Amino acid sequence: MKYKSRAIALSYLKQGESSIISKIFTEEKGLQSFIIKGVRSKKSKKNLGLFQALQLVNINASYIPKKNLQYIIEISLEQNKIHSGIDMTRKFLAIFVAEVLSKVLMEREDNKLLFKFIWEIKKSLDDSKKIDINFPLIFLIRLSEFLGFSPSKEESSGHYFNMETGEFTNNQSELNHYLEKEDSMYLKSLLENEKILIPYQNRNHILLSLIQYYKLQHHELKNMTSHLIIESLRK
Repeated sequence: MKYKSRAIALSYLKQGESSIISKIFTEEKGLQSFIIKGVRSKKSKKNLGLFQALQLVNINASYIPKKNLQYIIEISLEQNKIHSGIDMTRKFLAIFVAEVLSKVLMEREDNKLLFKFIWEIKKSLDDSKKIDINFPLIFLIRLSEFLGFSPSKEESSGHYFNMETGEFTNNQSELNHYLEKEDSMYLKSLLENEKILIPYQNRNHILLSLIQYYKLQHHELKNMTSHLIIESLRK
């Protein structure tokens, strides 16, 4: 069957001499893997930039159930433009978001609410004059809501965040994986949507701890480029 959909490019791998295999999160069919033949050749009518991390596009594609690789008939930019210049912070953040999604999304599972969330995340990255220094932390927290393991706001009087249960507690001696008091305090502020300046070292540790939190909730984020994100936002 053929269908049209808004879509968000996540990543691609080179295939053969001129083709690629691209992971694309579609609004209508969820995460799909596409084979795009000849896109790396000089004569190709498709721009390789359309498949870069978190590019917003419209696609006309075919869908064959039980087939691992699908085909794109047409693809175009959502806003019919590619931003000029290179903003390394925005670029690294887009790569970060796309990498996380590539690892937590299940192919062929459509989730229109999550799609809308990611679509707006990318628009915010493009349009905001200033990016929140806590963006990676806020993104992982908000994404966990869609995946069903958002940190609990109950028992917020607890001094330690238990990464195994996603709850705050005062029983530190019983914990195996947890955030220390100071980092737990910052996490609480983020959960309450407070604007807060978190020191670099704490921000770094919370980010790595959230990645560990995902692993403990059965969403392992292997081989992340987190160090690039951290360094690009270091202040």
